[in-house]
Amino acid sequence: MHHSRTTRIRLSTAVAAAVLAGATIGALGGPAVAAAPVAVTAQEGTAFPFPLGVVQSAGPTGFLADRTAEVVWTRYADGAATTFPKGEGVSFRGATGADVVVRSEGARHTVHDMAGGGDPVVIDTPASYELREVVGSTLVMVDENTKELHLVSRTPGAGRVDRTVGGLGTGAVPWYFYGSTPGTLLMETSTKSGEFRLLLIDVATAAVFESYALTSHSGYAQVTPGRVLFGTGYDQTRVVDRTTKQGVTYPYAARFALGGDWLAVIGGPSPESKVVVDGVTYPNRPVVLKSLEDDRKVPLLDLASRVEQTGDGSLLVEGGTYAEGRGLFRVALDASGTPTATMVADRQKALALVIEKANVPSVFRFDGSDPLVSWETSTPSGVSLELTHVATGRKVTLWSNLDASIRWDGRLDQQIGAHNGAYTWTLRAYAGNGLPNAEKTGTTTVQRAGAPRDFNDNGGADALVRDSAGNVSAYDISQLLAMKDHDCHEEGCPPLPVTDPEGDVLGTGWNTYTLMAAPSDRTVVGRDRDGVLWTHRSEKQKLLPRTKVGGGWQVYNKIVGGSDLNGDGRGDLLATDTSGVLWFYASTGDTAKPFKTRVKVGGGWQTYNLLTAPGNVAGATGGDLLARDASGVLWLYLGKGDGTFTARRQIGGGWQKYSHVIPAGLNSKGVADLYAVGAAGSAHYSGTNSTTRPFGAAHTLPLRTDSTRFKTFF
Repeated sequence: MHHSRTTRIRLSTAVAAAVLAGATIGALGGPAVAAAPVAVTAQEGTAFPFPLGVVQSAGPTGFLADRTAEVVWTRYADGAATTFPKGEGVSFRGATGADVVVRSEGARHTVHDMAGGGDPVVIDTPASYELREVVGSTLVMVDENTKELHLVSRTPGAGRVDRTVGGLGTGAVPWYFYGSTPGTLLMETSTKSGEFRLLLIDVATAAVFESYALTSHSGYAQVTPGRVLFGTGYDQTRVVDRTTKQGVTYPYAARFALGGDWLAVIGGPSPESKVVVDGVTYPNRPVVLKSLEDDRKVPLLDLASRVEQTGDGSLLVEGGTYAEGRGLFRVALDASGTPTATMVADRQKALALVIEKANVPSVFRFDGSDPLVSWETSTPSGVSLELTHVATGRKVTLWSNLDASIRWDGRLDQQIGAHNGAYTWTLRAYAGNGLPNAEKTGTTTVQRAGAPRDFNDNGGADALVRDSAGNVSAYDISQLLAMKDHDCHEEGCPPLPVTDPEGDVLGTGWNTYTLMAAPSDRTVVGRDRDGVLWTHRSEKQKLLPRTKVGGGWQVYNKIVGGSDLNGDGRGDLLATDTSGVLWFYASTGDTAKPFKTRVKVGGGWQTYNLLTAPGNVAGATGGDLLARDASGVLWLYLGKGDGTFTARRQIGGGWQKYSHVIPAGLNSKGVADLYAVGAAGSAHYSGTNSTTRPFGAAHTLPLRTDSTRFKTFF
């Protein structure tokens, strides 16, 4: 995101003079000499633009940034850039706190003085030497054959100087290097027995002149004339007085700043990281300067992500403020001795995360492909999209890491289909680093076609369930199928199992009915204790008030619906009386008189204790019928399309373990599936469109009937 700014406080002329007087090649100080802190005063100016790149090192006059195809040295004074192209086998390293860039290609190292200019100095080293650090213009190298430490340098017009550093300790080898001041090298050594020491090496004499025992690998270290600093364990810093050897351990990661009389504290890399100094928590992730002299604490910036020592007593901090945006800031002391932060290089990006565009369809239809939701943010970020059905409060949250789009498959939480109707949506972009997230909201609508056995207006087949309180709820078959554990839990795999399915409560007071059936997609019927049959139409996620069909239905002991038995496109009803006669009630489509006069199908049906009419099972012209006998054998009756059936065909045994077998909608072949449930568990059977093997193997599921919540299925 580009945004305009007018003025910017720049470093004062005093600072510029201090910068130009900074360390150059060959200007190495004595042991542990740190630059005095610079002062800064306000002066109008403009920070130069700084495109993308990772800051590698900083010196008094400029900084080195790593980009994809090049590294770039940029001057603070005017933003002038020197580009070094990358290449195969070529690497670059900047000197900590010095205006030096080293280009290495094999055993040839070219040292560039970025402040003083002049011709670069070329240093050829033995092939076994590995460059590990740069201090001023001196190359710190380890001989991979002998593990000896070498300080290698060369002045213009003179030969190479190669000095071996002794006194590392018995069995100790160079382990880690910390650039600190132009004249001093900090190095950590290790032994095979796991002992670590921090050594201070005078670059001018190539001699160890001070050492400190470490309890573990430090990770970072610094030195000033009066103190030494190093890490001790996770997010802890120890500062030791070099004269008295007395030390203080601080419970946070910190660095020396502003000549060594201050500590700079920044948070960790994760969004949960907080900057806590002496019990005070600072919002977002600023850089907090803590005085070692009077314990003052000064938070600077709204976000700080990287701190580099510049060698002149100031710091170069990558971060940002809400007012100025992201960039590089010089931290120095103002005229009153208080740390201040001044932007010197502008990333031209807002610090606050902004969702610039949100493209959410006004209508989701799910009629061929999953609808795409896309967006644009000021900074790449993780994004979530939450959609909430206004009428029911059901919702789904979709996630994207760094992609700029999400596809919605039309399902809500628990893998139920998205209901038709109005939705609200919330698009959230996550800034991380403790910064505020961005958010946009809006409304949309779902319009999708119905489906067989869809009673709650969401385009999917349902199981109707009555509980002990008399409530009737619709549970998506897809929701029940999601109770099965999945073998894959990676991205793109099915979601985790539904452990506690939640249905849509369609109606109450159904304990008054002794028999229930669902003859069509939006119609259910119930027979009361007086033998009166009532019909209910479903609308959205509710059952409308009942309509009386008629009396005399106490003669029936089974009622079943769900199939179009005569090919007129309407679901019909079947009933068996107490003498074992099966009767056919054709649907009329008229709510006032929903069924025609009954037609006798035939007798002998008392042998069956369960009937279900799922629809087309095996490719016949009409809806089919399934019947289970007392021994648990399931039989198939193919519909002829006129309310009658062909001779029965045996499907298989073992079905006595189920108390209910109900239609489960159509599969991708357009063939009816079954859902069977009992006290021991449940299963889903997929239709195969075959008369000899009409259903595939049972897909077992954990849901089971009980006496309270899942009492009756139909």
